[in-house]
Amino acid sequence: MSARDRSGSISLSPRNIIPVCSQLSPSQVSVIRRSWRHINTKGLITVLTRCFSRLESNCPIASQCFQSATYSLSTNPCGVRTVADHAKYLLQLLDKIIEGDVDSEFLREIGANHVGLQRDTGFSSLEWDRFQEIMVEVILKQDGVKQSKEATRAWRLLICSFIELIRDGFDAQVRQFRRKHSFNAHVQYFENIEKRVGVCPNRKISLNVDPRTPRNDVRKYSQY
Repeated sequence: MSARDRSGSISLSPRNIIPVCSQLSPSQVSVIRRSWRHINTKGLITVLTRCFSRLESNCPIASQCFQSATYSLSTNPCGVRTVADHAKYLLQLLDKIIEGDVDSEFLREIGANHVGLQRDTGFSSLEWDRFQEIMVEVILKQDGVKQSKEATRAWRLLICSFIELIRDGFDAQVRQFRRKHSFNAHVQYFENIEKRVGVCPNRKISLNVDPRTPRNDVRKYSQY
C-alpha cells in the first residue's frame, strides 16, 4: 500500500507507527526514519558513548555504577556493564525501536532490570532524567537532525518517550521491592516475638491469666 491514501493524507499503516511513542504522527515517524539512516553511521557509536560518558562525569552515582562493572542487564545474555557496552546496546535498541520491533513492555523490563543498582548505589529516577536530558541534547546536535525543526521535535518526543518507559519499569520494580521488603520485615518482627515467647513459657502463660485474679506473689505498696 502507498504511504498516502487517495486524499493525499498519510495512512496509518503499521509502517507509519513507532509503538513505544504513539504521540508521533506518521509524518514524524517518516522523518525519524530518514534521519536515522543519515546519522546511523560508524560514528554514531561514538556519539552514544558520549551520552553515557557525560552521565558518568555529571552523576557520582552513575559513575559508581559504571566503575563497579558488576551489574548486567538480564535482557542481554552477553552482559552490559561498561560505558562501551551500554553504547553498543543502546545502538541496537534504537535500531529496533525505530523499526517498530520493540514494545513498551520490553522497555519497562529493561528498566526493571536496573533495580539492583538502586539497592547497591542509590541509583534513582534522577539519573534516568539526567540521561534523558543528555541524550536529547546530543542527538539534536547531529547533522541530519538539527537542520529540521520537524526532525528535532520528533526526536525529542521519541527519546523522552522511550526513556520514560524504561524509567517507569524501574520505578515500578523499586516500589515492588520496597513493599516486599516492608512485608518481610513485619513477618520477621512477629516471628521474633513468637520465638521469644517460646523460650519463656511462664511469660506465655501469664499472658492468658485473667487480670481480675489477684496474684499472691505481688506485694501491696502498703506492706513496704
